[in-house]
Amino acid sequence: MFRGVTRMWRSIFVWIALLAASVLVALLGWQNRGLRADRDWLTDRAAYAYPGMYVPVVETTALDGARLALGDPAGERQILFFFNHTCKYCRASAPTVAETARAIRKEFGDRVAVIGVCQCDSAQAAAFVHAHDFDFPVALLNAPRELMLYRARGVPLLLAIDGEGRVRHAVQGVFDTREQVDSLLAELRRKDAPPRPRTGS
Repeated sequence: MFRGVTRMWRSIFVWIALLAASVLVALLGWQNRGLRADRDWLTDRAAYAYPGMYVPVVETTALDGARLALGDPAGERQILFFFNHTCKYCRASAPTVAETARAIRKEFGDRVAVIGVCQCDSAQAAAFVHAHDFDFPVALLNAPRELMLYRARGVPLLLAIDGEGRVRHAVQGVFDTREQVDSLLAELRRKDAPPRPRTGS
């Protein structure tokens, strides 16, 4: 009888140990998912522009010789379109960007400036401007540090920046749909503060 009781308790302890191990494995899996989510969030923050992000002021010169201050709007907003001359997605975006720039000028006047930012040399930028009928200033920016601070190593990238140097709207990738244009124009009409960026999980 004593052996039977001992065997029964031993079996109970084994089941309790197995249950505890299962709970521990589940907890570790949940924790790993949380750590992966945090890692992915940090990776995205380092690689991609997001609303609420501050950008640096970069002094540069447009192709026509005019002085420009990227990230420091003279009016209410500044739209920056980052591109390079070899990028097929930049070429696909260019007609919509040119059309949107004209719509912005018509609705907002000098309260919103559109500036192209080419990761290329002046001849390449001039050829791109001519091919796509850009009628807004275009500057060059090739410094890796500044491109990293704008999260602009991947192009095309379109940013709407407010007077405090914060990103109000960001489109990474092709900009060529009516919905994207409407979303940008809606953001330009907003007067309230931008949403606070999420700080991770």
